Amino acid sequence: MKKKNWSVLTLSLLVLAGLSNEAQAYPMFGKQTGLDCKACHMQHMPKLTAVGRQFAVSGMTQSNKSLDANNSKMDLHASVMFKALYEETWDKPSADGLIQETSPTAGGDWSVPRTASLFVGGRVSDHIGALIDLSYKDLEDNSIQGKIVYAKEIKDGYMGAAAYSTAGFGPFSGMETYNTGLYKPLRTFDIRKLSNAFQACEIGSSSGTGIQLYFDRDNVFRGKGHLFATVGMFTPTQDNANMQMSDNILRFARGAYEYPIGDFNFIIGGFGINGGSQVSATDPLSVQQDSYGIDFQLEGLLLGKSVSLVMSKVLQNKVTYTGVGANLLNPEENTNLNSKAFSVEGEINIFQDFGLKAAYLTFDDLSDYTQTINGDSGYARNHRDVRDIDHAYTVGADYSFELYLPMKLAIEHSWAKPSLERVKDYRDFLVSLNILF
Repeated sequence: MKKKNWSVLTLSLLVLAGLSNEAQAYPMFGKQTGLDCKACHMQHMPKLTAVGRQFAVSGMTQSNKSLDANNSKMDLHASVMFKALYEETWDKPSADGLIQETSPTAGGDWSVPRTASLFVGGRVSDHIGALIDLSYKDLEDNSIQGKIVYAKEIKDGYMGAAAYSTAGFGPFSGMETYNTGLYKPLRTFDIRKLSNAFQACEIGSSSGTGIQLYFDRDNVFRGKGHLFATVGMFTPTQDNANMQMSDNILRFARGAYEYPIGDFNFIIGGFGINGGSQVSATDPLSVQQDSYGIDFQLEGLLLGKSVSLVMSKVLQNKVTYTGVGANLLNPEENTNLNSKAFSVEGEINIFQDFGLKAAYLTFDDLSDYTQTINGDSGYARNHRDVRDIDHAYTVGADYSFELYLPMKLAIEHSWAKPSLERVKDYRDFLVSLNILF
């Protein structure tokens, strides 16, 4: 390990040793509900517990506030999230399998800040909640994203609708409450593409604008089960810059069923995305997608310790762009996708605010790379199967604490073994610090 990596690790360990583990985070939704962050977040933010899931499907309308002097039920608050990140890679291959000489992270290996976001949201009325996210990003374009949710309470649950626009949280951004990576924020690792199948296939991390209808209810089937179902449609962009949004509408559906057994809660689910069309080279740019997969989540207590286990499997993920400009889209950014993946992620809280985590992932890139770049007929041969991973192992630790402000420190390390013998094994090391206020 390089000398500066040891410096970062040493600093992290000093922080772990020197700070109190009595972390009490009260960002905007804590102010709204009056709940401690641990009531809504499993192990470490932002992963959700059953209480957090219920708050989400309520459309963010649950509140401990009564009518104010103006007879308003509005309860809106603001929070700021600041994320700093250090990352180093060793022998990471480029798209043709050659070793990249330098790490691709911004500012050398440092991103300070990696992301700085202002969130404003909460209850607008009895049945309407909203959230706006204004973000500065070091490695990506700055973004404005948000959603508005209508939620109606029914017997043992909620039903409602959400409209949203996101720069990179995926098609289920309107309403997704499980921690399996289908919605980008709800995942275990920052090194997401080497630990989570949905993130590796870019299903839960794309831009999109859409609407969702959803249904969420307790006491379904055999009295104790819980059902979540949603259907909707979206276009995989936020504007008309590259394609006409109205001409590129994709359908999606998602279902999940929970059932408690003893100290554990078992969740099994699945999703599908389908729609669009392939067009001739003279027609406007168009997208076609056919993706589906399954996921499993376990949460509960083992020997008094909070544990979670997530399994995610992408059975098919095919995204194809055709029409005017399709040949100009950068294939190095994997614009056209055809992939499968499987991952297992687990975490155990050794102490209330300190957890250890591990993940295993396999990835199969099925793209034939038929494109030619500057007349290079060997492009397909040099790129095919380069991204395939026989297995990737990721380990890490999360620590939540309070030093004037609520914070979360994560340390992660991944080892990836590519399927092609000519592609060298590579590693990724990351330290991130999240600050909320």
